[in-house]
Amino acid sequence: MAASVTITDADYLRIIIHGTTAFELLRTGLEFDLFELLEGAGGMDLKEVATAIGVEEQPARVLLLGLTSLLLLEKQGDKYVNSEMARRKLLRSGERFLGPLIDIQAKIINASLVDFAESMRQNTNVGLRHISGPGTTLYQRLTAHPELQKVFYDNMGDASQRAFAQILDRYDFSNIRHAIDIGGGDGTNSIELARRYPQLEMTVFDQESVTRLASQRIEDPDLHKRVHFHAGDLFADPLPQGADAILFFHIFEIWSLERNTELLRKCYDALPEGGVCLVYNFTSNDEGTGSMSGGLVSPYFLALASGEGMTYSPNDMEKAVLDAGFSRIERYQDMGFSHTLVVGHK
Repeated sequence: MAASVTITDADYLRIIIHGTTAFELLRTGLEFDLFELLEGAGGMDLKEVATAIGVEEQPARVLLLGLTSLLLLEKQGDKYVNSEMARRKLLRSGERFLGPLIDIQAKIINASLVDFAESMRQNTNVGLRHISGPGTTLYQRLTAHPELQKVFYDNMGDASQRAFAQILDRYDFSNIRHAIDIGGGDGTNSIELARRYPQLEMTVFDQESVTRLASQRIEDPDLHKRVHFHAGDLFADPLPQGADAILFFHIFEIWSLERNTELLRKCYDALPEGGVCLVYNFTSNDEGTGSMSGGLVSPYFLALASGEGMTYSPNDMEKAVLDAGFSRIERYQDMGFSHTLVVGHK
């Protein structure tokens, strides 16, 4: 079990108030590859760190003081070493490297959150003004910025791959013949499902620029035959036909409950009798009091992504699935990474 960190109330408030500074200390440590360098050397003193990262001793001292105060580094004698938390989360070889998440925060999300209050007043994603391009959502704007789009989907693919392992342990796909992965992004989920279930055919339905990137990831000839990519707009275009299952993964949090119900009704109409729609998403608790990750992620959806989403509860998901017309639901909770699966049966 991972060790917990205990801090005083005052320090907890300091981290909130100086959150931008704390983030930049962490991001800068990664930019200079400091955690990897310290691990490789078995620890370094101030002078060795300054030389290794190519800066003067004074700025190196500022960085080391900050990262040590945040418990990401420890000092043993005159040497700085990675804390156990840094080894687990900030080394590429660690159990859960957070580099892709830090990249998307730094390059896409953080600038928009200064507009959170105004986004609340206008009930729309005012923070989108920081990213030029066509459309009224982050996903549309990213099509004009291939480098940012890659940062975005690198993180989404990384997060999806880790969360998706939970669903493979809890839900049996062996009775499904053909599934459509709505908003399937870089195809991570579809590729893994097709690899695990040789009888399964998958279709990734997403924007053309995304499906083009995703199709380039498949090298296995068998997977090329069974994983298809269908470009389209979820709202404007009809869904591909002929599937007996639809995966509605990591979409629910993007939109309002009303729009989710509308989209799920579209999924219902595209399925045959006996078909299933799997709604799998990052969720808050039903009481609306947490988790902290759910509370911290939600402003991104309002201020930047779509202007209308948030981290919803499992109860919200169940209601939308039923309101869309599905006659029976199953709920799989406590799936790790704060995820819930709701399955609607037609």
